[in-house]
Amino acid sequence: MHFSVNKNVLFSHMQKVSKVSPIRSTMPILNSILFEVKDNNLSLRSSDIEITMSTTFEVNGIEDGSLAIPTRIILDIINEIEEENIVIKVNEEGVINLTAGKGFYEIIGRPGEEFPSIPVITAVNNVEIDNKMLGRMIKKTIIAVSKDELKPSLTGVLFKIKKDEILSVATDGHRLVRTIRKDFSSGGFEGEVIIPTKFLNLLIGYLDKDGVTSLAIGENHVKVELDSTVIYTRIIDEQFPDYDNVIPSNNEKIVVVNVNNLISTLKRVSIFSNKTTHQISFTLHREVSRISTLDQETRSSADEEIELEYNDEEMMIGYNAEYLREILKNIETEKVIMKLDSPISACIILPKVQKEDENLTMLLMPIRLNE
Repeated sequence: MHFSVNKNVLFSHMQKVSKVSPIRSTMPILNSILFEVKDNNLSLRSSDIEITMSTTFEVNGIEDGSLAIPTRIILDIINEIEEENIVIKVNEEGVINLTAGKGFYEIIGRPGEEFPSIPVITAVNNVEIDNKMLGRMIKKTIIAVSKDELKPSLTGVLFKIKKDEILSVATDGHRLVRTIRKDFSSGGFEGEVIIPTKFLNLLIGYLDKDGVTSLAIGENHVKVELDSTVIYTRIIDEQFPDYDNVIPSNNEKIVVVNVNNLISTLKRVSIFSNKTTHQISFTLHREVSRISTLDQETRSSADEEIELEYNDEEMMIGYNAEYLREILKNIETEKVIMKLDSPISACIILPKVQKEDENLTMLLMPIRLNE
């Protein structure tokens, strides 16, 4: 393999694919980027087995070939090189000779044949989604994805696709976010798929432009083609919880409060909360409502009055302040509606006014207050 390339072009493409390379892996080859030259095109590919990402761009190709080059060292040296033009040549022993101006560097690579192959997608259904819509749905729901690897079905976002509707939902058992869009057409396809968070975070960076993204949904994988970049992910093949039954239908105690005021109050009060539980108490009253906290370990406490609309019986309910703040940041309207039933049941959180053709529903479980 032998080619020359502009340093900035190479570095920008390496940065893209390096986001997939795992920090630690039992397979050393995954800590590399596969370089593959064919004619005057260079393809870069990275993988963590679950996700594979490749990008292709023009270079001055001198000799075709492939080699896996350690991600961290090639990124670091390309970043520090000042010359615009870089020449990379691989000898028969798999040693990479990198030349830039007066600098000459050697790196030991691994045979390209050892690198994981590109996934083969079977039973493909192509679903086109508006970029802004898809990006919004991901951002709204991804906050509730679980990080618990022992519950794989909760470590991704469920997309449920109907002919004239698309739904996304995520939950970690403490909170749930569900977004439904009616301004959508699947072209006839109906189905559901759980897509891993890492893939969705990679995808978000490409969805800020106008246009549509085509999701190629297969039996075991999802593929997205974005100009010269292709991203594959393995589908999470698990049963997602019955989220519809989790959302209560009898929450009739209504709180209406200014979003920014509530977030500000939570920020101040939670400074004094327990650093593990982030526990705060919400005391709801028709006349004066309060948010307070007491940390038994440090004996620190805080208590603030907050203006809100509430016309039901007095109730005290506990929440994780961090979870509540993250949910409130998902609200774009001036005021938020909180629907309650009891101190031990889930709270439904909604924007005061729903966006046109969208239904956003969020759920937060209470926590037991310390005596």
